[in-house]
Amino acid sequence: MGSGRADSSATGNPSGLPALYPSICRVLLPGGSALIFVPMRLHTLIFFVTSRCNAKCATCFYWRELNQQGDLSFEEIDRLSATMPPFRELWLSGGEPMMRPRLDEIVERFYDRNGIRTLNLPTNGLFEDRLVELMEFAGREMPDLEVNVNVALDGYRETHDRIRGVPGNFDKAVEAIRALYSSRDRNPNIRLHVNSVITAENIDELESLGWWLVEHTDLDGQYFQIIRGDPKDPDLKRVDRERLARFYEAARPIHEHYEGRFKEFYYTQTLYFYYTVQEQNYEHSTPWPMPCRTGQTILVVDYNGDVRACEQRGKVTSLRVVGCDFRKAYPSAAMSRETEQIV
Repeated sequence: MGSGRADSSATGNPSGLPALYPSICRVLLPGGSALIFVPMRLHTLIFFVTSRCNAKCATCFYWRELNQQGDLSFEEIDRLSATMPPFRELWLSGGEPMMRPRLDEIVERFYDRNGIRTLNLPTNGLFEDRLVELMEFAGREMPDLEVNVNVALDGYRETHDRIRGVPGNFDKAVEAIRALYSSRDRNPNIRLHVNSVITAENIDELESLGWWLVEHTDLDGQYFQIIRGDPKDPDLKRVDRERLARFYEAARPIHEHYEGRFKEFYYTQTLYFYYTVQEQNYEHSTPWPMPCRTGQTILVVDYNGDVRACEQRGKVTSLRVVGCDFRKAYPSAAMSRETEQIV
């Protein structure tokens, strides 16, 4: 991998846009409510960097969009970065991000131009060499970038390979984790995690898997995400809520094991707040315990340039219509209407 670094004169805020955007919020007033404009700072971009995927995950909520034509070109992504304001976190998604050509240069554009300092990288672990190359590149060219590598493991060998639809996936994912140890040793900004999707098929083995990973790998953490959206196999969503609550409690010692690896004292508490929200909203929606900032501090860009407020909501606009010039797509009246509907 080589550095195709952007012109240093374009670093910082090349778009010329203010870092703060006016955003609409509804406030309660005596006798009713009103809409007001408040300043919001873009913090996180969730970027479905490709639709290409080499797995057939039964848990995937994005499965209808996979392996489609129309991924944004490198030039279009370059234009997007050049016209975006500063923001802090880039969360890649897909598809399998490691199948995206020139991924190193894409991340570097957002690092140099937009000032990202956290990269979340989910992966199925089937591209060990590419992962290692990307981590080595990050250490050389983006020394201030914190990278959270999240390798998917949804059960032991037989269960995981069946859910992911790839024979041998479990073993390759574990090998990929181990192959990244040396990169992490040289670069303390790299963190290695496992992300496990909770389903009706695997919930009874995930606690045991967690302790197996503690014994047989050297991770920085493991997270559990209840299956969401409209998955390829809807039967996997038949998880009893009480069983889910018991699992979260059983998983607490696993998180406490990893807690010492984090500077943040609130690691386990934060996870359990998150798990509580998951459990309370699993069967039906309940009032959100904090303001939702999707479409305001968080935006989603799809592989084809569509813009959404949230991964679980529909298209609001298309970057391609405006030549991938972010300044012409956001903020917009359409996004304001969208965020007003989110509670």
